[in-house]
Amino acid sequence: NVSLSTDDPLMLHFTKDALLEEYSVAAQVWKLSATDQCEIARNSVLQSGFEDRYKRHFLGEDYADIRETNVSEIRLMYRKESLDNELNTIMAHSETA
Repeated sequence: NVSLSTDDPLMLHFTKDALLEEYSVAAQVWKLSATDQCEIARNSVLQSGFEDRYKRHFLGEDYADIRETNVSEIRLMYRKESLDNELNTIMAHSETA
């Protein structure tokens, strides 16, 4: 999964809001939709060092509240299914090697 963050915002960015700049550049370069950007923001919170209570505050109790994340359940199900398929493929090939 993909997340966005800032690195040395005082040295590498042109605006006062470095994270907004990162999202703007990513949206233009990779033609991201608003939902794509929301999914990336959700991933960023999940991968952050925030305590669980903060993650639940920003993402909902199950980390998937569409009212908080703007990421649909079907999209999350697709991501999980894709990950499961990839992991199964890796496991199948690692067992035969």
